[in-house]
Amino acid sequence: MQVVSIDNLYFPFQDNFTVYQFCFLCNINLPCFCYHEKLTISGNCRICLIESENKLSVSCALPLAPGMVIYTNSLRVEDGREGVLEFLLANHPLDCPICDQGGECDLQDIHLRFGGDRGRFYEFSKRP
Repeated sequence: MQVVSIDNLYFPFQDNFTVYQFCFLCNINLPCFCYHEKLTISGNCRICLIESENKLSVSCALPLAPGMVIYTNSLRVEDGREGVLEFLLANHPLDCPICDQGGECDLQDIHLRFGGDRGRFYEFSKRP
């Protein structure tokens, strides 16, 4: 029987899945903005990072292979997600009530869970 290791837990391999879909099937929550099961895979948001074979990869675009060793919460993954969130928030509106989401923004929720507590951008000319 072929298995896949996710965060040192072993799951039976299933064919025709991406890593993101398989993690969802195994109740492992990965953040994602651009994935939907009825759309083609784009991998644009880059927030669903995982570590596999000693490199960071976007899980929604990575096909699952038997014997894969996947880490979803390693230090490299956390640093990568913080960098992606920092980049996404660089030109995010400072006043959230003017946003179309009206305070129910997935970006805010994901930043609270996976983002850092401070950024590297200190410009005062941020777009509103």
